[in-house]
Formats: sequence, C-alpha cells, structure tokens
Amino acid sequence: MRNAVKKISEWTHATLILAIILPAVYTLGARQPDPISRPLYLCCLLIALPIILSDLAIERCRGLLTYLAVGALSLAATAALGRMLISSVSDGSVSGFYMVFLIIETGMVITGRAVERLHRKRSDEEALRADPSWHPAPDTLRTPSFAVLILFGVVYALALNLNNSAVCDAALFSAVLYAPAALLHRYICETETYLSLNKRTGNLPSRRIYGIGSGMLAIFLLLFLFVALTALMTASGRTYRDVRDSLTPISFDYSQLTGELQLESPGEDPAQALIEQFGEPRPTPQWLITLSKIMEAAILAAVAAALLKVIFSTFRAFREAADENGDLVEELQETERAVRVKKSPAGPRRLSERERIRKEYRKTIRRHRKDTPARHESPAEIEQNAGLTDDADTQTLHDRYELARYGREN
Repeated sequence: MRNAVKKISEWTHATLILAIILPAVYTLGARQPDPISRPLYLCCLLIALPIILSDLAIERCRGLLTYLAVGALSLAATAALGRMLISSVSDGSVSGFYMVFLIIETGMVITGRAVERLHRKRSDEEALRADPSWHPAPDTLRTPSFAVLILFGVVYALALNLNNSAVCDAALFSAVLYAPAALLHRYICETETYLSLNKRTGNLPSRRIYGIGSGMLAIFLLLFLFVALTALMTASGRTYRDVRDSLTPISFDYSQLTGELQLESPGEDPAQALIEQFGEPRPTPQWLITLSKIMEAAILAAVAAALLKVIFSTFRAFREAADENGDLVEELQETERAVRVKKSPAGPRRLSERERIRKEYRKTIRRHRKDTPARHESPAEIEQNAGLTDDADTQTLHDRYELARYGREN
C-alpha cells in the first residue's frame, strides 16, 4: 500500500508540473474573452499517460531497445490522443503549439527515465564504496517538494494580472491537488527512514509508529483542507487586471530619420588593392591538401569510435542495472576470480591496541609463572606470585594493562 501511494504521488507531481507550463505560456498572448484556456489545461493533463507508461516500462524492460520500443509506442499513442483532443477544442496555431509541447514533454519524460536507469549502477557502486561526499543526482520526476507550490503561485499571479480566470483556476486546482500528494510522499519517506533506524535502536512496534504518524498526517490534512476550501469559496471574488493595457507603445517618426540619412559613395575594394600590391595568391600545395584530408579522416574516425564506445557502454549499463525480473542487482565478480579468492587462506586478524597489550601481558606472566592464576586474583597479586613486583618493565606493562582492561574506550 505504501509503494502504491508513493507511486501515485510521484505521478501526480510530474503530471501537474508539466501540465501547467503550456497554459502559463498561453496566458502571455491570450486576450479576454478566451474560451480555450480551460480545455487547453485539461488536454495538457494527457502527459500523465507517458509518465505512467515510462515508469512502468523502466522497471520491467531489461534491454534498452525494448524500452525505446515501448517509449516510441507511448509517444505515438500520446500524440494520437493529443491530436484527437485538441482538434475538438481549437484549430490553427493553438493546436500546433500544443502538439509541439506535448511531444517535447513526452520525449523529455522517456529520456529522463532512461537516464535514471543508467545512473543506478553508479549509485550502487558509490553506495558500496561508502563515499560520504557523493550524493545521487535528484530526479525531478520522482521527488515531490513543497517548493513546487511556488511555481503554481507564480502562474496564479501571472494569470491574475493578465486577466485569465481559466489559468487561475488551473493553477489553484494544481496547488490543491499537489500539496496532499507531496505531504503523503514526505510522510511515507520519513516513516520508512524512521522504521529502518528503529530496527537498530528502540525496536518500537510499527503499528505504534504508524499510529502516531497517521494522527499527525490527519491534522495537517485537516488544516490544508480548511485553507483549500477557503480559497475555493473565494475564487469568484477575484479582481483581474491586464497589465498589457497599461503599456503604451512608443512611436517613432521614421520619415524624418530617413530624410537625414545620406548615402556614402562606395570606396575602393580592399581585396583588389591587396592583389595589385602583392600579386595573385599562389595555389595551395598538394601535400598540405593531403595532410588536411588525413587529419579530417582521423578526427572523424576518433569521433565515430568515441560515439560507438558511448553507445556500447550505454546499452551495457542499461542491461546491468536490472536482472530478468527488473530488480536491482550488483555487479558480481568473474567465476575464476571468485574461486581463487575462496581458495586463498584467510590471513590473521589485525589486533587492536588493547588486545595487543593484554596478549603481551599474558605472555609475560606465563614466562615467569608455571601455574594458572586464579580468577579472584588481581593483576598485582598475579605479578606478586610470579615474582615480578620489583621489575620496572613489568610495572610499566602493569599500568598499560590496567588501562587497556579497565579504561574507557575512546
């Protein structure tokens, strides 16, 4: 259930961000009355289709060619549905801009999912190295954040000052739908993190943790519901204005300026003057032409080899990032190397400083005492029965041994 809610919140996050871009741009040139803005936003919500399909495909497709084939099918289906929807709303330039935006956004989504898949192998390698300075690149399609609400606020203010009520409603609807999705995603992520820490610390029951977290989540959702209902009920009382009407165009009297311009008489051609001074240029030597062709061929061959290497490594990394079931796997060693490591004898464990001092102390006592010390004997009694009370080196070892045995670890 947690994974399903998390996936839906991620899909909602990506859909609302991409769907509001075209209506926000459209408000810059639209004039009132404008009946196209509202159905245009509803058509832009179609971007949810490639977002969901690409997310499911990136987890199930093993090879890059398979994923690209699924991506091409989703792109074709999205374009066909988008053409069908926008044709019933508007004709002309609006439908053209909509199709261009839809195809570009769909291509970005498909490419972004593939790049995310290619980064998985590096993420696993860096996690195994435990490099504290490395952090995975944030994925904008999978990380809902409350900072995105600023985007909807900017679009709302823009539409309010450009006299476009439909885009204002779209921005308000996006903010109202996005905030609970981001809150649920943050709640699930923080709860999973706390549960992973709780396994090693307090060992509290998971039901108790979910009970406390769900109670706080319900309080925040009630507060947000109160704010959202207030904003929706006062939507009809907005005051719109168009700042473009206050911008007066500046006119210039070009007739007066063109009357003052005077044509200059053309001067002597500088190239002809150089030819008269130095003579005709000599033809390029044949060896220089041959050398330039060889260099061009070498550069093209190097670029082609680098491109082939990048393509090959991309296909290999895409395949190694998942197994046959789509789960993440780690890169294993080769069989011969693994067998060689298994047959090699394990070396002695390196002792710590405390263990080394206690081992040295036991060897010293055994050299001077034949019987085994009793358990109730203190280190001073053990040394006295071994005849080492007057030895200066033994006293130094005694102090080090007591510090190693009874002292506090740093």
